[in-house]
Amino acid sequence: MSYICLMAQPHPPTDQPVATYTGDARSGDGGAGDRPVLTSLSPSRASDFKSCPQLFKFRAIDRLEEPVTVYQARGTTAHLALQRLYSLPRGERTVDRLADLFREAWTELRGQDDYADLFETLDEERRWGVESLALLHNYFVMEDPRRIDPVGTELDLVEDLGGIVVRGILDRIDRLPDGRLVITDYKTGSAPPERYALPAFFALKIYALLVRRRFSETPAEVRLLYLDGPTLYRMPIDDPQLDAMDRQLRALWEAIERAIADDRFPPRPSRLCDWCSFRDRCPAFAEPSRVAV
Repeated sequence: MSYICLMAQPHPPTDQPVATYTGDARSGDGGAGDRPVLTSLSPSRASDFKSCPQLFKFRAIDRLEEPVTVYQARGTTAHLALQRLYSLPRGERTVDRLADLFREAWTELRGQDDYADLFETLDEERRWGVESLALLHNYFVMEDPRRIDPVGTELDLVEDLGGIVVRGILDRIDRLPDGRLVITDYKTGSAPPERYALPAFFALKIYALLVRRRFSETPAEVRLLYLDGPTLYRMPIDDPQLDAMDRQLRALWEAIERAIADDRFPPRPSRLCDWCSFRDRCPAFAEPSRVAV
């Protein structure tokens, strides 16, 4: 019997994979002893399975490598810079200091193998850096970090919700002057049109559920903060919503367990397939009828 633990980090360090096993679930004789066992689930992997079970399998079961893109590198570096910004005294949280923190974070990351060959030329890297700093400048259009004292940043939440274990790393949680908790998630990409924004709140509502469990308190609001725009989407949260999310998570957990038992992860083609790293090996695009389209 092997075990699968689905972690929350979108770009985990090489020594902390998104799926870990006590054995090799891919090389046995097909018996029950070779099947992975779901032990924890993250908002990211839950979103994957919900949108496309085959994508979930590629990432969590097969653990296929995905090349880091310039957009992912920007997101990782920006998150590090923003986390470090809030470790500074209020008066030092300025646009220029955030830019310096971004440069420092990128200097650390660019020497790692995943990022070493990301840019073909130094000029290309410089253009990326200029564009990234412009996005970070947008952050100050939406918020003044000198007026915020977070309860936590990059908060690692691991909670047993009564039979299922959910883990997520939360960008930021604040307590408003009136005492209410607010969850904020940073996005360095462009915001979808408002009518398509609702699915983006799926993971945030899972985080709100984890926060309720950890703090014994229901967050008042979740926020998606898109730096490219900039755009801010907000959603009020209450207990009935989180109770519904709890039921949905349990249903997803059961569906994943059935998929593992049956080794059945059907692809679910959508417009998102154009950006999928695994399109060239996805069975949905190996069919002659789809190739001919």
